[in-house]
Amino acid sequence: MSHRCRVAILAALLLTSACAKDASTPSDAGTTTTVPAATTTAAGSSEIPPTKSTCAPGSTTPSTELTPAATAGTAAADTLTATQAFLAGLDATQKSTVLAERTAANLAQWSNLPDQLFKRAGLRMDTLSTAQKTLVKKVLESALSSSGYAQVTQISAADGVLAAAGGMNLDFGADHYWIRVLGTPAATGKWTIQYGGHHLALNITLSGKDMTLAPTLWGAQPASYTAGGTPSEPLCGETVQAFALIDALDATQQKAAILTTPVKEIVLGAGQDGKTLAQEGVKASTFTSAQKQKLLDLIDEWITPLNGGAAAAKLAEAQRNLDDTTFAWYGATTIGQPVYYRVQGPTFTIEFAHQQGQGANAGGITHIHSIYREPENDYGSQLGT
Repeated sequence: MSHRCRVAILAALLLTSACAKDASTPSDAGTTTTVPAATTTAAGSSEIPPTKSTCAPGSTTPSTELTPAATAGTAAADTLTATQAFLAGLDATQKSTVLAERTAANLAQWSNLPDQLFKRAGLRMDTLSTAQKTLVKKVLESALSSSGYAQVTQISAADGVLAAAGGMNLDFGADHYWIRVLGTPAATGKWTIQYGGHHLALNITLSGKDMTLAPTLWGAQPASYTAGGTPSEPLCGETVQAFALIDALDATQQKAAILTTPVKEIVLGAGQDGKTLAQEGVKASTFTSAQKQKLLDLIDEWITPLNGGAAAAKLAEAQRNLDDTTFAWYGATTIGQPVYYRVQGPTFTIEFAHQQGQGANAGGITHIHSIYREPENDYGSQLGT
């Protein structure tokens, strides 16, 4: 993938921030936290988190340049092989712990809360050997794009930064992430890989050659930090592209987009399976070609964490249905301020919220919750039909 933004933003412009890239682009993240060069990543290895793609507005790779959808089968096969290798590397007790039936109750057992506040199942990364952690890494790398895997590792590394900062006596950290496999990994039938912990919940479902990443919760705290001299901001693109879009709308469109009822947290997060939201905001059918491209750039940020083949098909579907897509916003329209936004199309719902509460939920733009869902296809309910 392309390089990431990497310049600290001048306080006079916005806030002190880093949004790793080659050219200066305003970011809305909070104060950048510096951590040592070696950081334990999501896969459990001690390394600097890999960089995600650039988040400069308009720099998103066009969907026409993504890997053809025909390669989705290769990614599914590679993910199956990697998952089977991971299971083969476990002892009998570990294997029985990580495997479970693919029931509605098991699928719903994920959260963005730290372990002390939510009971997870499966195996936690800090209980695995180095070789087993490497096998988990291969599973994630097979299912996700390079930028998707980078986002996962940056989110978990941020939790290590948060834990090191102290102030909250909660059970989280860079290696406090769990893996679980629901159903039987096979070339036929439906099965799901769950990977997550504080501020992260991946639900990767496969059925033959088909894959989906819905629902997946992405979060970050701190929103930006520096590890070994390398700035990281896991949800940089999801932030910058959204502000680029709202800024591109005219006054009438902005008025239609901005919600009158305050929304300061995602609605369709953990525990909300089966719930839907009425479409609100401005309709993309009113957009100019340039505005539609900015909307596609934003949608791209949420779909391309999945491997290129599967993502290409979903992006093509989003583009076909673009006129039926809505964009809603609550908060200031100047980057550097806490906001909530929602993008809804016929096949997906996206929510993003800066946390503006008190206590553990405080942090404003330094603390983010977001969710990607496919209401008719969460956990791959339509795969194989």
